[in-house]
Amino acid sequence: MPFVSQVLGRAVLDPDGSRVGSLRDLLVAVDLPYPPVRAVVIGNSHLQVVPWGEIASVTPRGTALRHPFDRAAYPPPSEDDLIWIGRDILDKQIVDTRGVKLVRVNDVALTLINDELRLAGVDNSTAGLLRRLGLQWMAGLFGGARPRLIDWGQVDIGPAVDVVRLKVPFDGLRRMRPADMGAVISQMSPGKAADVLEALDDETAARAMVELPDEHQAAVLTAMEPDEAADVLEQMRPDDAADVLGDVEEKRAEELMRLMVPKAAREVRSLLAYAEDTAGGLMDTSIITVSENDTADEIINLLRRTAPSEDQIYYLYVVDDAGRLRGILPLRNLIVAPPDARVADIMHRDVEFVRVDDPEDLVAQKLIRYDLLAIPVVDEENCLKGVVTVNDVLDLVAPRSWQNRPRRIMG
Repeated sequence: MPFVSQVLGRAVLDPDGSRVGSLRDLLVAVDLPYPPVRAVVIGNSHLQVVPWGEIASVTPRGTALRHPFDRAAYPPPSEDDLIWIGRDILDKQIVDTRGVKLVRVNDVALTLINDELRLAGVDNSTAGLLRRLGLQWMAGLFGGARPRLIDWGQVDIGPAVDVVRLKVPFDGLRRMRPADMGAVISQMSPGKAADVLEALDDETAARAMVELPDEHQAAVLTAMEPDEAADVLEQMRPDDAADVLGDVEEKRAEELMRLMVPKAAREVRSLLAYAEDTAGGLMDTSIITVSENDTADEIINLLRRTAPSEDQIYYLYVVDDAGRLRGILPLRNLIVAPPDARVADIMHRDVEFVRVDDPEDLVAQKLIRYDLLAIPVVDEENCLKGVVTVNDVLDLVAPRSWQNRPRRIMG
């Protein structure tokens, strides 16, 4: 299995063995698994691109052509969608989706499959760097001559390459869990992280943004293009968006909220009015309310139509015509009730709640003491303003590794 470092710079030979130049680079399209080499770049007095069909072999001994080299037949390089392995990938950082981290590409392994030279894996070891420096004899000091490669199918080269030239930008990163995405992106500079989030779809970018460390979120959001940043904020829960914007310079935050759709901007503005360390600052305003006269069947049909997120349906909240909290309806009660059962008959009226200006430690204490998944937040007139979930306060009382632990649903 040759490496890119072992073939770049080697002689390119005509069928008769005469030298016509040196191999400067290998060009691939990365929209396929284990991308095949589509062309090579040959250098003599000028750089020229030769299609793979004209190449007989590429080995550490040199590159052999199938036909006599005709300078006029091959064009100079152009900025198309092909990736230059030596120029674009070597020494760059890519994502190891298996190890969930950024790695530096010290070398790239090649393999021949059905007459196609394909990329097989990435060597990020010290031995790979020594190989490129011509010091392969020292590799034994750093893990031997058989490096542990990262399989090409488990890497995402997006951070290394201009996303405009990627047919499937950040495909591997997009398939990762949000927490893992956040772990990788948090290793990038704010500018590079902004480029990554802008290349992802808005929903995926929003999930990743929430997982970034607090101190990184504001820097990344500031580095993003305003329209892109506003689109991502719209996909976040209002409380998460407010948390991020609360750390952004005020002028920038106002600009982004003006670019958001009015309803989303209003929700975020209302949350920014509360101190960050209070129930109002923690709460999510995306809640589902029902009335005492609704039936179980009507509510289930409502849930089917609206398809709320899992955080929104820990409990349903019962309010009167003025929006005052009357009780809660646990999902279990709803599911086991007859279709014509009225909410008034299956709801819980004795409800734990907090007020918008209650401190966050009191919110956390109530959630833990009463083993709740969520707790409603009301104003001084008892009107329901939002809800704080256990995930909203988990960082206050437990390390991140404890998050997402299943809890009992009351009722």
